[in-house]
Amino acid sequence: MNCYNGEEFLQEALESVQAQTYKNWELIFWDNQSSDKSEEIFKNYSDPRCKYFFAPKHTLLSEARNCAIEYSTGEFLAFLDVDDWWAPEKLEKQIPLFDDQEVGLVYANYWYVLNGKNIKYPLYRKKLPKGWCIDAPLRYYCVGLLTILVRRTAFDALNSGFNPKYHAIEDFDFVIKLNKSWKIECVHTPL
Repeated sequence: MNCYNGEEFLQEALESVQAQTYKNWELIFWDNQSSDKSEEIFKNYSDPRCKYFFAPKHTLLSEARNCAIEYSTGEFLAFLDVDDWWAPEKLEKQIPLFDDQEVGLVYANYWYVLNGKNIKYPLYRKKLPKGWCIDAPLRYYCVGLLTILVRRTAFDALNSGFNPKYHAIEDFDFVIKLNKSWKIECVHTPL
């Protein structure tokens, strides 16, 4: 979880991870030089699966993600920014799709929350692409970073992680590169 002055949203994001029905996870919390109460809020969670790291310098998101990944130990990697949240069954629904050894990444539909209100709806209503589908994301990019779960060996095979030259939608480049060598799976339910 990347965080830069995220105190406003942090509690909801952390609680969404702790509420996962799949319990074998670790959270790498990368504090990207926050000056608010993010560290204090995080440290109120005494779960040993949650690990805090303070960045030696402030970096852009792509570099911050790569730094945090270096401290992770899991077979799979997921991404959650401090202003996002997961449905409780996210990991439980995605992990079985990796039984297919050719699958390198699983993503899902996700909720769009209207102006911070309690009005939400699935962002994508049509069938989402999966498999060897490199052309589909180029025409219609529908992969939300908060929904991505990637096989660690697939991530490591890229030898680059998130490209630090991109300051926005760095996940687009990542997904396209990964899909050249690995299949992509999808859960159509918002997670």
